[in-house]
Amino acid sequence: MLRNKSIAVVVPCFNEEGNILNVLGSMPDFVDYIVVVDDASNDETVNQVLQCSEKDSRIRLICLE
Repeated sequence: MLRNKSIAVVVPCFNEEGNILNVLGSMPDFVDYIVVVDDASNDETVNQVLQCSEKDSRIRLICLE
């Protein structure tokens, strides 16, 4: 929360297994929600986001077909 406002960040991704953990790990503490929108990646992006979400409750994953 920043100045009594909830902050959400939307992270669109497609085949970002090499970068997604760095992106999620760089989110500042004042971000309340991290919404990752995966556009049908066919690499390990989704699995990496799911593993990261087990450690960071701010992360929500939306998977598009």
